[in-house]
Amino acid sequence: MMAVMQVHTIDLRFRNRARAIASFLVEGPDGFILIETGPESCRETLLRELASRQIKPEEIAAVFVTHIHLDHAGSAGWWAGQGVPVHVHPKGAKHLVDPERLEASARQVYGEQFDELWGAMVPAPEECIVAVANDELIEVAGLQLRTLETPGHCFHHHAYQLDDVIFAGDAAGAKIDHSDFISVTSAPPQFHLEHTLSSIGHLSARGPKSLYLTHFGEVENPGPHLDSYRDAVELNALFVQQRLAEGMDAEALRVAYEAFQMEQAFRAQIPSEVWSTLQEINGTAMCADGIRLYWEKLTDHRA
Repeated sequence: MMAVMQVHTIDLRFRNRARAIASFLVEGPDGFILIETGPESCRETLLRELASRQIKPEEIAAVFVTHIHLDHAGSAGWWAGQGVPVHVHPKGAKHLVDPERLEASARQVYGEQFDELWGAMVPAPEECIVAVANDELIEVAGLQLRTLETPGHCFHHHAYQLDDVIFAGDAAGAKIDHSDFISVTSAPPQFHLEHTLSSIGHLSARGPKSLYLTHFGEVENPGPHLDSYRDAVELNALFVQQRLAEGMDAEALRVAYEAFQMEQAFRAQIPSEVWSTLQEINGTAMCADGIRLYWEKLTDHRA
């Protein structure tokens, strides 16, 4: 028998933008869980949203993060510091306990913008970090939540399934509005084409009736969405492969990829503010770099 639950999508208002980064409050028969903490820079927004529902941080039974990128798990250490168990992929657990290397790497990428964008990470008490394996069934708050290994965006990625609902993190792309445009989440350094396609197939095979994207919110037609996302991944990967075969360098490829994405977005008639939000959370330059690095590593491996 399915447990009665209710999913509340919380807009973290990243950089004061609507529908950029979500956290999901799941209300079960015996309490609440939180899926995705968002960045440390948005923690106060999340706490205000919980307070508006008369929920204190210590009343959250457990936190689950799909992976340790800052837009998904940047404030996970703070939550662990409140004594809330934080569930994470085994390959990501140590980076929440000691986030120095993760934060330093991100600071190199974002420079002076880092603190405004993400906020400094708080080290998590080790005893509150729970490394969860693939296909593990976790019972909490009267709910049964299953972990789904879904690499491709990165090597340490889980989706989470509750009954016929899946929280996909970045394994099913970014879709901000109700158009047909899905932004491929291919930022470096770990994007992997075959793993991405395999994970899409894995999610599809679970037959969800509802799919939740961290960027952003509920997708009510998961089957067609996942089919369209598979097509988008293959199309964009092929585009980058062809440009590399023509001898295009990294900077020119970023420009070409942005133009290619803008053409797709224009055909889908997405509003300019949606395009701008997508550039904030899944910028085309980073995504071009991620796919390029995948092909270059593959070529080096075969050489």
